[in-house]
Amino acid sequence: MIEPPAPHAPESRAPHDPAAAKAGRAVAALPAVGERLGVWRVAAELFECASGFWFRVEHGKAAAQTGLALVYRHEVDAQAVLMRFAEDSEALSRFQHPAYGAPLDSGLSPTGLPYLVVPAMEGAPLLRVAMALPLKRRMQLLLDLVDLLEAAHAQGLVLHELDPGTLWLSPAQQLHWLGQGLAPRDSQAPAALVRAAEPLANARQRAGGRPDANSEAHTLGRLLGLLVNGRLPRRDATEEGFEEEPEPGATPVASLQSWLSLTAAQRESLDQLLDRAMMDGRSFTDRQLLAQAVRDWIEAEPAPATRSTSAGAPASAPMPLLPPPPPLEHEADERPKAPGASLAERLAGVALVLALAAVVAWLLLRTG
Repeated sequence: MIEPPAPHAPESRAPHDPAAAKAGRAVAALPAVGERLGVWRVAAELFECASGFWFRVEHGKAAAQTGLALVYRHEVDAQAVLMRFAEDSEALSRFQHPAYGAPLDSGLSPTGLPYLVVPAMEGAPLLRVAMALPLKRRMQLLLDLVDLLEAAHAQGLVLHELDPGTLWLSPAQQLHWLGQGLAPRDSQAPAALVRAAEPLANARQRAGGRPDANSEAHTLGRLLGLLVNGRLPRRDATEEGFEEEPEPGATPVASLQSWLSLTAAQRESLDQLLDRAMMDGRSFTDRQLLAQAVRDWIEAEPAPATRSTSAGAPASAPMPLLPPPPPLEHEADERPKAPGASLAERLAGVALVLALAAVVAWLLLRTG
């Protein structure tokens, strides 16, 4: 079971907004515990995400009713949040799924920041805790989201946008989706996206196009990259004209251990899968094709490496990626050293250095 990190407690009451700083205007302050968001009272600060900040809230007229409020850090998100709530919230409330939390309320904070209230739950934003999971389990979470989308499509809803901060993981490691990422097929709400969803959207949708099967597959492919690597390639932000804000708590370094556990063939095949899912826009034209490719990779068994065995040992076994460490000094003193042992230790050290250098070079190429 994953333990969520300690709640975020920002030192400053104002979120960082580089665009606002350049324009020379003050950044709107976040609500404090005890302050009101419409009929809701802020009960506790929880987490920061790329979209803004999560708070636990209580209903002012029904103290037993609690929820979660996402207060967006960008005032420009108000149109996407408020107009879509006004247009689509009734249709979203009719979609009943155990992993989906439809929006309950929306408005502006006393300082003018848009907020969205969703049903209360325990857990934490997905990307804050996902890297503690095994690689294949993280990839399975994408398939869980695809299953949720299948149910949504059956009810006439489509994927409008995917803000990673609205994906949560429960203490039982179950994926939950909160908020307004879905929309009716015939929605008349503005096509605008919240800023945190733009890095996952394709160019056509960022330019104001309506969602379709291709934009959905593109968004899911980008999420796959986040789940595997903990971040999107840096070059995307500069090449495509938007500035990506990293998801707080999403640590790409934590993915290194799971990457080292893969065979060379698995690394190459996963690299190819991510390139096709995140970049080319042609391999996966809908979510089913992408989901099948992910499912095939998860189910594929690593090819065993053949090696000589002694009597009674299995004919083959996986080859370790790195050689075992040399014996401790006191252990070497207690038993005679085999002829050529010092040479073997030197070769093992060289192999270790080369393996680590290859990993660092691969990471630089992926994020360069």
